[in-house]
Formats: sequence, structure tokens, C-alpha cells
Amino acid sequence: MAKVVGYINLHSDISYKGLTEKRPVASVSFLGRYGIIDFVLSNMSNSNVDTVGILIKEKPRSLFKHLGNGNSWNFNSKSGGVSLLYNEKYANSPMYNHDINNIVENIAFLEKSKADYVVIAPAHIITTMNYAEVVDAHAKSGAEITMVYQKIDNADETFVGSDFLRLKGKQVMEIKNNKGNRKERNMSLETYIINKKTLLKLIQYAQKISSFFNLRDTLAYLCDERKIMAYEYKGFARCIDSYEAYYKVSMEFLDMDISTQVFKSTWPIFTNTNDTPPTKYLKNASVKKSFVANGAIIDGEVDGCILSRNVSIGKNAVVKNCIILNGSKVCAGAHLENVIIDKDAHIEKKTELIGEGEPLYVREGDVV
Repeated sequence: MAKVVGYINLHSDISYKGLTEKRPVASVSFLGRYGIIDFVLSNMSNSNVDTVGILIKEKPRSLFKHLGNGNSWNFNSKSGGVSLLYNEKYANSPMYNHDINNIVENIAFLEKSKADYVVIAPAHIITTMNYAEVVDAHAKSGAEITMVYQKIDNADETFVGSDFLRLKGKQVMEIKNNKGNRKERNMSLETYIINKKTLLKLIQYAQKISSFFNLRDTLAYLCDERKIMAYEYKGFARCIDSYEAYYKVSMEFLDMDISTQVFKSTWPIFTNTNDTPPTKYLKNASVKKSFVANGAIIDGEVDGCILSRNVSIGKNAVVKNCIILNGSKVCAGAHLENVIIDKDAHIEKKTELIGEGEPLYVREGDVV
């Protein structure tokens, strides 16, 4: 098998309102017990990419805590492991704080690698992509650069603001922004396979053009000059690029037909485990079509919800279509619908919160 090194690229201009005020998108809680980064990191692990660098744009503390030494995802420092690559030099300079400058500031990670190929993938696009298959196709094509895309027929609703590829056969002719004015697009999954030697040259090339150029800009610039190949991915993919998309995709996973496309015994999704007791269901508990993590205590009605660890639902409380993060408490008699509650918040007795349009948001630690 070809030697491969991976980058998880967190340099995106994406936010989930209050959820990303103190943490990056990658470490936002997802489905009660995961971080969003767990899916791409699990893909790396399952694809036998044993050395991964995480290009961190901002707010690194929660990622350091979540990822630890990478053992939870079967990474081992002796065979490579996970490296957290943070560009302190440009952390407070938005124009310069991009992926290429991060790679340059941490260039030893790439230069010391004995890999032939580099896989670069984002965290906010959830897939079950086998990178080994993509690398194999890339190697057989003889290409220096391969971009992964997916054909979709709802580009007017999803991936709006993301890039799509204009193709001629299997070659990328142009990278353009999806403005949502057409349904059918070949959407970029922001996943690239690049020969290591080529990536080192691309970095130098980009810096000569402009110190503001990121990797996407450089690839778009090179479409006329180099042969960039495209690889069609036909598996599960969801783009979580906004607060609204975070809520919508989370709710989608409550459908077993959706969740079983991702959670498969042959392709495990790993996460940082926690020693918490089983969920306790009290006398008045009623739970339907919900994800409930360990440590929760439920004595009310829960319908179509995602409850993280150590969440408490009080006696006769009614909670519908909500996402409630770690350690939050909903007191007796409260009524919540279409609400996202950040961690360690407290909803008082008989409070009524109902989101209309987009879900309401309760900040971390707030008492409502």
C-alpha cells in the first residue's frame, strides 16, 4: 500500500452562531456523544492513514482536550499519530490565518513524513469516505492532484456557498462558487489527494503569487496550467456549514435509514470515551425517536431529541425536537420545542421556549 499522510483542514469560514463562540466547528458536539471532527478522523483511521496533522485555525483548547493523544481513534505515536498544528504566528491575523500558512509554519510535519501522497479533508463535511480507494485511483491515474466531488441534485438547498467543479471528462477545468441557482452540481467535498512533492511545490508557488492565497485559491488558479483530476464519491455526504445545517443534519440522523448509512460495524466511528453511568429513566419518563447519551436522567417526555451526557430532564417536562448538550438541566414542567441548548445551561421550572423558523439557542451556562 502507498504511504499516505493526512491533513484535516479546519481553515474554513464557518460558524454555528453561539455554538462556535468558544470552540471551533470541529469540536462542536454532534449526536450526543461525538465531536464533528470524529467522523473525518475515523475515516483516516479506518483508511489506515496512520499519521494525521490537524490544521487548527482558532480556539484550539477544546480540541486539545477532546483529541488527547489520539488513542481513541487508534492512532499511535510510535507509528505516526495525531499532530495538532496551530499557526500561532497568524492566529490574530484573519487574512494570513489560512491553511497554506499553517502548513508552512509547521512544515517539519510534512517534510519529515516518508509518505508519497497527502490526503487533505475537512471536518464539516460528514462522509464515510475510504481514502485508500481514492489514493489508489489517484495513483493509477498518474495525476499529481485529484479533487473529490459528489454529484447532487439539490444544490439549490445544500452546499450553497461551497465550490462546485466544472469538469471535462475526469479533468477539473474550473472551480466555481455554488450560488444555489441550479439543482444539479458536481460539488467539491474539499477533499484532495496530492503527491507530496507536488504539495511542497504548490506551497512555494502560492506564496510567490500572494501571501493571501489559501489552498483552494491555488488549486483554482492552477486549473488552466495543470491537469487536475476528479474522483466521484458516491457514498453518504452531508455538509454542515451553518447553524441551520447543523440542526437539520442532526435531526436527519434520527431517521434510521440515514444513521445506518454512517454507523456501520465495518466502518466504526470512534470518539473520546467517557466513564459515565447508564441513563436513568424515572417513573414519568417517555422517550421517542431520540439519541440519549450516558449519564442522563429523564423524568419527562422526550420526543425527536438529541441529549448529550449528563443531561437532566425534570418531572413532566416536555422536550421536542431539541439538541441539549452536556450537563444541561431542564427543570420540572418546562416545555421546549426546536431549541439548541449549549452545555451546563439551566432551564427553570415551567419555562416555555419554542423556536419558530430556525431553532432557538440557549448559551453555555445560561439560566433561563
